[in-house]
Amino acid sequence: MITLGEALSLHEGQERTRRFVFNRPVDVKYFLHTRQTLGIPEVLEANKPGVSGTTYSSNRPTKFIIHGFGSKGDAGWVVDMVNALLEAEDLNVFAVDWREGARTTYLQTKRNCRTVGKIVGEFVRHLGQPANMVHIIGHSIGAHAAGFAGKATQSTGLKLARISGLDPAGPGFRRACAADRLDRSDAMFVDVIHTDTLFLGNQKPVGHVDFYPNKGWHQPGCILKFGCSHFRAYKFYTESVSSRCQFPAYRCPNWDTFSRNRGQCDLCGHARLPNGACSVMGYPSINYPDSQGSMYLKTIMDPTTHCRTRARRGAENSESNIEQCVQSLGVDMRQEILEFVDFITGLQETGMEEVFCSMYSDMETVVANIAASNTNCKPEDIPVIMEYIADGKYDAVIAWAEEKCPLSTSDDDFTLSSS
Repeated sequence: MITLGEALSLHEGQERTRRFVFNRPVDVKYFLHTRQTLGIPEVLEANKPGVSGTTYSSNRPTKFIIHGFGSKGDAGWVVDMVNALLEAEDLNVFAVDWREGARTTYLQTKRNCRTVGKIVGEFVRHLGQPANMVHIIGHSIGAHAAGFAGKATQSTGLKLARISGLDPAGPGFRRACAADRLDRSDAMFVDVIHTDTLFLGNQKPVGHVDFYPNKGWHQPGCILKFGCSHFRAYKFYTESVSSRCQFPAYRCPNWDTFSRNRGQCDLCGHARLPNGACSVMGYPSINYPDSQGSMYLKTIMDPTTHCRTRARRGAENSESNIEQCVQSLGVDMRQEILEFVDFITGLQETGMEEVFCSMYSDMETVVANIAASNTNCKPEDIPVIMEYIADGKYDAVIAWAEEKCPLSTSDDDFTLSSS
């Protein structure tokens, strides 16, 4: 029988022969990464946290990354996130390593994360940097450690700028009060990504904004892979750091409303976000601080990226181009497009999968015909137009097709003919 701890550790690439030690010290270390360290971090001990003589600068914003159960501060995903952050901005990035305290029993690790949070909070105070320049990112139990760090800094009169919780651990925390877990009160802005709510994560919204990609559980490509959905949260976040990949999200009462009747969702009308999207999941969510609540979105399964926006809603599709294209279509053509998508949506709602998939396969022809007859519409703009005109229903069609039409030749949505 494989325990919860063993299963998680196996997914992190650990040897199953390793045995958990019950009374490990927490033994916190900080791996400092900056653009000057060139991939070789400077190691600071928690009991000797001085930053003099290092590449740390109080003039740069500071990020902390806190790993979860069975992991470590130089795990591959942590390094990937560090590199993405430093490529995007000139930062101080501290990867918090508490591997000794995270490789005991799950119950003891849960207790240890409170200690880790207090130690990190004390280190933030020791740095003397304004709290509004500090952002803590935590995965799994590490998300709750981030919350405890926020609580610790507030006890000294400081409130962190931001905490990002990446699928905060559910076991042992689901019924906890705000004082005993990550909570929106722990920082000025708390954003949370939920990816494994049925097992290792938590369904309950705990931040100012909570994102539920793909319903918040069973992420694409993760069927029968224990822990896969849980670990997908940090992959989403790392991808989101790049401006080339965005995850527009919609504020809706629940997933069913988002996937079947998005007209009942809030329309926020932010510039450069499609069809009333209210925020962007992950790193850019801080740019939409007024868009709070539970947000839903669909991602794709791709070995290199899970982002749905790189082709359909990329920066190359400017708002002015879209408006020109829509106007050039004319009322009759726009109505025809709307009726076409409405018809396919009706097939989806009545469960007629075979007919739905057949009609979906004709989407390429419809799009190609529109592109051919309108000089103001570039082929790469058309999917955006389809979604724009259909008021969100188009995106639900795409999501259902990805699930029910595995033989479709579509990549992101579908591929235009080269002729």
